Amino acid sequence: MSDTATAVDPALREHVVETICALLPRVLKRDVPDASEGTTLMDDLGMSSTTGLELVLELEDRLEREISVEDLGRDDFETVGTLATYVAGNLLAEE
Repeated sequence: MSDTATAVDPALREHVVETICALLPRVLKRDVPDASEGTTLMDDLGMSSTTGLELVLELEDRLEREISVEDLGRDDFETVGTLATYVAGNLLAEE
């Protein structure tokens, strides 16, 4: 895990998990009824790098905050939870 994981606000992370789960059907264009923190994005849902990017853009829109994607890697897309941890630790300050 990255250093930012230790500084992540648990409430914010939980909100991001819920937001990701809510956005998955829209991004994947199909129902995702059992999505949870442990759902693997690539293996369980077949998410591609394109849909992963679309999900990050949708998250920015829904959270009304920009996400720093500089250090965003494939490992961060392992599960809904790992992506939520990354996003919660890499939201850019509102201007």
